[in-house]
Amino acid sequence: MAGTLPLLLVLLLVGGVGLALRPVRTAGPVSASEAWLAAERHARRVTLGAWALLLLVPWLLAGAVDVPAPMGTDLAVAPAVGGVAFLVVHLGGELTWPRPAGPVRRAPLVRRGVRDVAPRALSLLTATWAALLTALLVVCGSAAGADGRSLTAAQADGSTSTAGPFPGWYYGRLVLPAAAVVVVLCLAVLALVARRAAVADTAPDDDLELRRTSARRVLAGAQLVLAWSLAGCLFVAANAVHSAEPDWATNPSVVVAGALLSVAIAVGSVVVAVLGTRTVRRGAPDALAGGTARPLARPAA
Repeated sequence: MAGTLPLLLVLLLVGGVGLALRPVRTAGPVSASEAWLAAERHARRVTLGAWALLLLVPWLLAGAVDVPAPMGTDLAVAPAVGGVAFLVVHLGGELTWPRPAGPVRRAPLVRRGVRDVAPRALSLLTATWAALLTALLVVCGSAAGADGRSLTAAQADGSTSTAGPFPGWYYGRLVLPAAAVVVVLCLAVLALVARRAAVADTAPDDDLELRRTSARRVLAGAQLVLAWSLAGCLFVAANAVHSAEPDWATNPSVVVAGALLSVAIAVGSVVVAVLGTRTVRRGAPDALAGGTARPLARPAA
């Protein structure tokens, strides 16, 4: 019975995500408030389903389901796999973005790109985590032993010491592609956010705010999984260096700094994710006033 519980949780969650991603269309003419609120409700459901998968998938990979994995590779890729699930849900949410159905629909004619909707600081932070993770895995891959998962250091007396696990290419060959998929999916979702249909009869500033909220939530989750992948690899590397005791790490502060930095990255990314995902309470916007707009469908004869 206990073994079927994770499967039931997955089935329930998939059903909930599918319900959240169902296409939503408002029938007939709608006011700006109704169209805007429908879009906001859809965005909230997508965010809830995405975070549920992001939290559940790594838990399953970490051992809730008895799937054999050699030398902890499941733990190494767990954050990135959870991030892929998170972004796939957001991708589906953008593809099913509410589109009002009525005889006449008005929307502002504004061409936007990813830079217009993605918060600059959050984008830079996400790119920083990805770059640091890549650099760390390349360095560790070069320093690892022949097996790609241990670190061997020569001692002053001529002997050698070996410690593991160590994030060499045995782990890097899985973590790097998974992180690359996260980055590519994140860019794809942000592109859809920038190009999706505008909310009918809503002022350009209010529509842009919805896009920026979506982009902020996407980046909040993406930076979290990249940061946790980085923090995990850094912590494991620092622990292996401490055990192998190479000449360049005879000062304990080097190892301690690496371990503390990994914890700081993990905690800081959680704070950023919470702040980036939170919903700003506000009322429905006013109707589209002025600006460039045109009918998107001819009135029924």
